[in-house]
Amino acid sequence: MDNQLQKDMWNGRAGASWVRHNLLLEELLSEPGRRCMDLFSLPSSAQVLDVGCGCGNQTLDWASRLDPSCTITGVDISEPMLALAEDLKSANQSSLQANVSFQSGDASESLFPQASFDAIYSRFGVMFFADPTAAFAQLRSNLKPDGQLGFVCWQSPALNPFFTAPMQAALTVLPPPPPAKPGAPGPFGLSDKDHTYSVLSEAGFTEVTVDPLQLELSAGADRSFDDLFQELIQIGPAAALIAESDPTRGEQAKTAVYETFRDFYSPGKGVRFEANFWLVSARN
Repeated sequence: MDNQLQKDMWNGRAGASWVRHNLLLEELLSEPGRRCMDLFSLPSSAQVLDVGCGCGNQTLDWASRLDPSCTITGVDISEPMLALAEDLKSANQSSLQANVSFQSGDASESLFPQASFDAIYSRFGVMFFADPTAAFAQLRSNLKPDGQLGFVCWQSPALNPFFTAPMQAALTVLPPPPPAKPGAPGPFGLSDKDHTYSVLSEAGFTEVTVDPLQLELSAGADRSFDDLFQELIQIGPAAALIAESDPTRGEQAKTAVYETFRDFYSPGKGVRFEANFWLVSARN
């Protein structure tokens, strides 16, 4: 399958942005990843694959949870993010218990021998496949019999206003991008519960569950709004739209987004918002 568009994006602006703002993004997004980790019941000497591991934060979190008999492998298409993952691994070596490795590649392709892993995990890393059914079928082939798949993904944009409100503010100034097709690769590619269930079932998984998870996320409690905004304006879909716009209109859009983000901020608490996810689990 052809995931070249995603490879170009995550080895370009998107990957560089995530590396630059990794600390803030982890502050915002680490909790749903940990909730997903809690889904797993692993055997001794478990072999675990982290798909779309990005900068490796959750891979290293796994390595601090697992015992020395276990191995966790992080795979991603983004070379800049994997470079940071290796740096973080070196910096946190003393807290790691399990064996850790990172691999560059597209998890929807034949990267690993069949039946290599006891578990496959992903935090926001499996919504970008050009052909999700084929991709999950490939991932299933990497699982041992009765191996477990678990991932967390976003519910619909309408249920995640912190994600969508900045874009809506920017669109009061800028022309809209081409509309995404339902189920198209992207952050909301698996936001429809029935679609996700069908994809996994068609890929051959059993015992599929798709359960809602609602959390209040926060970041920047010790930062002023203006300081925090300088980072927030550089992440997410509104950031990409503004970066590609005429500079004058881009500044006008930033002003509109500034006012929108203020609604999510309180001094001493930072930005706080309700977020809605799917916790997904299945068996081979």
